[in-house]
Amino acid sequence: MAVRLSAGLRRGKTHVELRPTSARTLESVFDMLRADVPDTRVLDLYAGVGSYGVMALKNGADVAVFVDKSREAEKRMLRALSQYHFEDRSVVHCEDVQHFLHNAGRFTDPFNIVFADPPYERVVPGELMEQVMESGLLAPQGVFVFEHSKRQAPPDIVGLKLRKSRVFGDTTVSIWDSV
Repeated sequence: MAVRLSAGLRRGKTHVELRPTSARTLESVFDMLRADVPDTRVLDLYAGVGSYGVMALKNGADVAVFVDKSREAEKRMLRALSQYHFEDRSVVHCEDVQHFLHNAGRFTDPFNIVFADPPYERVVPGELMEQVMESGLLAPQGVFVFEHSKRQAPPDIVGLKLRKSRVFGDTTVSIWDSV
């Protein structure tokens, strides 16, 4: 069963973009990751409403760390985590992903699965993936799940082997294994 978290908010002229991953996409991704998720540490970058991290916790992940700079996203993630009683297994960082990656040394244990769902038009997949690899946040034999525009080819990144890439409408979800 997919986590359905609402998104979108307007306050006056300011629009906070919270792009939740569709239920169909989440179900498909977790069907592909079913054996990888139990008993893992998960990192959800550009978490938005936290769909990937919450679904990982629902599928047996031990811990999920969420990163998004939006205060509205932070509030929605905290509500979702509370709804499913995952507060003791999760941490939400309300900060810019680049800042988070530059301060990766605060984590002594790497993550088994890293999810990234950045704004397609503002983040180059290869650059972000290289930064994550350089940060040491992805564990050896870890899994990197990246949501990107179907107009962007999955990049070749040293240390990662593309397992699968699947298109969902305008979105592609690519899954790499750390080698």
